[in-house]
Amino acid sequence: MENTIILHSSTLKDLTAIFGQIVRDELKQFKPEQPQQNNGEYITRREICDRLKISLATLHSYTKDGTLKGYRIGGRVLYKLVEVEQSVQAIQTTKFKHGRG
Repeated sequence: MENTIILHSSTLKDLTAIFGQIVRDELKQFKPEQPQQNNGEYITRREICDRLKISLATLHSYTKDGTLKGYRIGGRVLYKLVEVEQSVQAIQTTKFKHGRG
């Protein structure tokens, strides 16, 4: 069917809708998967350090000062992934103008 030519009269609006749907279907292949819901997911100290690119000592400091909240089960300390992601804050920068005067 690759070499078959089909002639069909359609309005510009119909053609736009058809091509739009084709493009949307093709783009869905390239769309990254939706992140998994991680509301209750706990991760280890090592995983937190790897994600945040920090040392275990820095993580301990963040836990001690309340920046991050740890959860202990037996001898293990775990962190809720959602809480860790929420604790990362964007930096607000402002440009200062130096006035003359």
